[in-house]
Order: sequence, then structure tokens, then C-alpha cells
Amino acid sequence: MSWNHVKAITMAAAFVIAGSLEAPLLQPATPAVFAAESLNIDSLPKDAKAYRVQVDQLLNKVDGVILKLQGNASAQAVVLDLEQTRDNILREIPKMEVAPGDAKWGAQEMRDSVQAMLKLMKEQYDKANSVAR
Repeated sequence: MSWNHVKAITMAAAFVIAGSLEAPLLQPATPAVFAAESLNIDSLPKDAKAYRVQVDQLLNKVDGVILKLQGNASAQAVVLDLEQTRDNILREIPKMEVAPGDAKWGAQEMRDSVQAMLKLMKEQYDKANSVAR
């Protein structure tokens, strides 16, 4: 199991526990970065491993927004959308680095799929930023 999967599972468990107690119990291992700027998804590297590093940084920003909006009833839909898109990206991005031999998609098709999810996440992030202000 990769570190990102462990981190995602830990964060999900913390959200469930915190939601049931109505108080955040755990903070992410890395400090959450929340900034008013939009996510930059246009200049990502071509190399799969470098691409993954950049995507992980974007996901950390998204995690920061999710933490900031957690508990805000008016932002619940935006938070759920961001969480779903983030989780989809976390499931798909490892496939770019190590595609099984019988994979139906090629490397470029996988990257295009992840890029489309990043574009959706960017729109959701911008919406979440406007709610957070």
C-alpha cells in the first residue's frame, strides 16, 4: 500500500471520527496549505514520477481546503465533490507509473484521464475557495 493510500485512509478515518464528535481530532501530517490562488494544472512535467510529485502537491492543497471547510454546512456539497475527485485521482495516478501488461489504456490515455480529473478538481477548488472566503 502506498503512502498516499495510507494518508487518504487516515484522513478519511479522521474525518469520520471528527464528524461524529463535531471537533477535528487529527491534523494532516504535512501542514495544510490554503491559498486564494487557483491550482496550476497546465505546466505539469512529462515524466510520470515528476508528474506524480506535482499532483501530490496539488492534492495537499485540496486537502487543506477540505479541512478548512469541514463542518461548514453550506460547503458540504463542494467538500464532497472535492473528496470524490481527489479519491478518483488517487486511484488512477498509480496506473500512470506502473500500467499492468494487459491494460486497455496506453500511458497517454491514462495521463489524459488524470488531467481531465485535475481540470474538474481545479474548478471545484476554485468554487471551494469562493465559499471559504
